Amino acid sequence: MITLGQTVDLAFIAQKMQDRSSLSIGDIKSTMQNFVEKLKEQLLEGKSVNIAGLGVFLLAAKSKGEEKAEDVTAKSVDSVRIFFQANKELKITKTATRAGERLDLVCLDDYLKGLSNITAGGGSDSGSGDNSGDGGLDEN
Repeated sequence: MITLGQTVDLAFIAQKMQDRSSLSIGDIKSTMQNFVEKLKEQLLEGKSVNIAGLGVFLLAAKSKGEEKAEDVTAKSVDSVRIFFQANKELKITKTATRAGERLDLVCLDDYLKGLSNITAGGGSDSGSGDNSGDGGLDEN
């Protein structure tokens, strides 16, 4: 189950990677930090960066509309952000067939009620047990 609001850091990811690697945690963290620096460098050079199995990173600018392309200047740009488009291998769907890739949606209210019943000693009765995903987090 996915709990929204949780954030993991570089050290956590490095630890998880180290479990499947002969590299040290320090080596993994250093490699990831270097990757981030080089990714930013390539984006600032105006390139898009495609990481196989992950997705494409590129810069996107928001600007005031101009009649002609040659009229666009740095002053007409309001903001610049990094845009990420996930590759199909990374995309998560609730219809995945592999258990490790399946997203189970639950109603947050029902989940929290179940937690309060457990902490109050009332068992884990959370209603009908139907976690069909109707309602859920998109309501917030």
